[in-house]
Amino acid sequence: MTDEQLEKVAWLNRAFHAEKKVRALGSLLERDKERAEDISANYDKNDKGKSDSRTNGIEEILLLLAESEEKHAKALREYVGYRSEIRKSLEELHDDELEALFTLRYLNYQTMDEIAFEMGYDKRSIQRKHKLGLEKLSPFVIVCHPLTVI
Repeated sequence: MTDEQLEKVAWLNRAFHAEKKVRALGSLLERDKERAEDISANYDKNDKGKSDSRTNGIEEILLLLAESEEKHAKALREYVGYRSEIRKSLEELHDDELEALFTLRYLNYQTMDEIAFEMGYDKRSIQRKHKLGLEKLSPFVIVCHPLTVI
């Protein structure tokens, strides 16, 4: 592949990497919620008039939870934005077959083998069509929406 094609593939793969980040942060957020629930439940049961150090612990876990929620929400917004940009760029191909191929690859994250099976083509045909699609994909996309490192 040419450097330009590799740049386009990297640009198209942003949603894949962003989704992995969203999932990881979502998992962390759920864990932080569980910790906050455990800590507050233990303090309610076992802390009748104890020192402020336990209260500070609750405040710390709530601040940590708020930070996790904020990071998750930001990553989710990025992910949704990337998917929207990619979808719009694929519509500009004005080719239903290429749009389907690229949608399956870059928005549904399927392998070339899976795409070939689903579309009823040989894997080599899908690879050729993918290369053609990369050529048709506007370089304008990368100039206007440069690759951002996650």
